[in-house]
Amino acid sequence: MFKKLVYFVVTAVLVFSLLQISAFAKDSTITVNPGQIFNIFDYLKDVGDKLTVIYSGDNSKVIYKVLAKGTDEKGDYILCETTGEPNWNNDPPSQQKFYLPYVPHKIGTVTYTTKDGQVTEDMLSVKYATDDVQVLGYLEGLYTDVNVISIDKVNGIPIRQTQYWYFANFLPQSEREYLASRFIDGTAFEWPSIFYTINVNGKQIHYEQYGAMPYVKNGRMMIPYRALFELGFGLPENQVIWNGDDYSVTVIKGNTTIKLKIGDKTAYINGKPYILDTAPELKLDRTFVPLRFVSEGLGYKVEWIPDSGQRAGWGTVNITGD
Repeated sequence: MFKKLVYFVVTAVLVFSLLQISAFAKDSTITVNPGQIFNIFDYLKDVGDKLTVIYSGDNSKVIYKVLAKGTDEKGDYILCETTGEPNWNNDPPSQQKFYLPYVPHKIGTVTYTTKDGQVTEDMLSVKYATDDVQVLGYLEGLYTDVNVISIDKVNGIPIRQTQYWYFANFLPQSEREYLASRFIDGTAFEWPSIFYTINVNGKQIHYEQYGAMPYVKNGRMMIPYRALFELGFGLPENQVIWNGDDYSVTVIKGNTTIKLKIGDKTAYINGKPYILDTAPELKLDRTFVPLRFVSEGLGYKVEWIPDSGQRAGWGTVNITGD
């Protein structure tokens, strides 16, 4: 009696496990005409699902069977065993991954103003970016759109009351039109960019605290000087001196003194003149200085690491030294 009971239980488990794979699996057959397109995911969803596709043109067949489901760097997929009929060469079944189409989801709303009035629209996710990065990308896209006069709200909250408040600082329209005219292949590095990561000895500079973002001009990265000197290098205010009379910045670190002047391509290190590729500039009530020149002038090493995906406006600056 006990042996019969054990046999019954084992048999039941085996049958149930097979049912999970076969009884509930779908076995579909479709006929496809020449030029007709079909979505394989309308028929194949779970392990064990099978689809036979008959091509009406020559009555040939391709049979797909789902072996596994998974996720990799490209997204969610089903792994199918694929066989063709007729199989003149007796080729063994092949295996192929089919990736599920990405379905964007809503990550928030943004309200902005154009010359034609105010617009509120949904921000949708993209496949290869986190929601946080995509919100930044969406806002930067609006920020660099010459037709956008202002960004007003994020998720219904006035932008100046959100973590994205620095996107409310708009360049004068005349300068926005000038920068838009300099777009080459869809890029214009003179637009401020939140996608530059700047580290000093491994610590990130949160330059957005100063209400302004770095940009690249003439191949040189420009950064708000206080963000670099005070946040990055940890210098006290009495070593970072602004002179409103001649619009100059003087920075003192150890035995080194650097002086730069707005609009002047001549800078001085310990009194010795150096010619800059790009002069310091005043934008959004912030003074921008060439990052590499002042960093190396103070004895630091500067390394630029472009984004691995070669996305324009993305990259990391590593500054190291004492």
